Amino acid sequence: MVATIATAPRHTSLLPVRVMTALTQTITLTNDLAEIPRLADFVDAVCAPLDPTPKDMLALQLTLEEAVTNIINHGYRDGRPHTFTVALTVDSRSITAVVTDDAPAFDPLARPEVDTSLPIDQRPIGGLGVHLIKKLMHRTRYERHGDRNILTLEQQLSPTAPN
Repeated sequence: MVATIATAPRHTSLLPVRVMTALTQTITLTNDLAEIPRLADFVDAVCAPLDPTPKDMLALQLTLEEAVTNIINHGYRDGRPHTFTVALTVDSRSITAVVTDDAPAFDPLARPEVDTSLPIDQRPIGGLGVHLIKKLMHRTRYERHGDRNILTLEQQLSPTAPN
């Protein structure tokens, strides 16, 4: 449920405030790049009630696509089908994504920073996607629990203009 409440701070105009109980939804994906459009549709559907800015949605979609593509392309090397999950928790001020897989341990956040000042032909291959994840999300965290990689990505929502 989303409600709009107008508050009147001193000497400012009325601004809408979104009030919402946190809601978590989860999708299970297979290690197949054909799952990327299904992930994008899931993110759009879960986040739509928040009416996030296009910038916030682009950042979330891009980082999730990068994280999931890395799992699919690099996490599972045995050629067998695997499943992993993406859970989205939305509340009035943020969207938190938790990507959980059972691929070999890999902490993408431990990668060294990418030197974006170097010409493209002098940069080492790899790492730019993780760089984007770190730069686009407000908070990122990696944990290893048992045989599971858990990557948590949090996006604070930008204020939206009154309608």
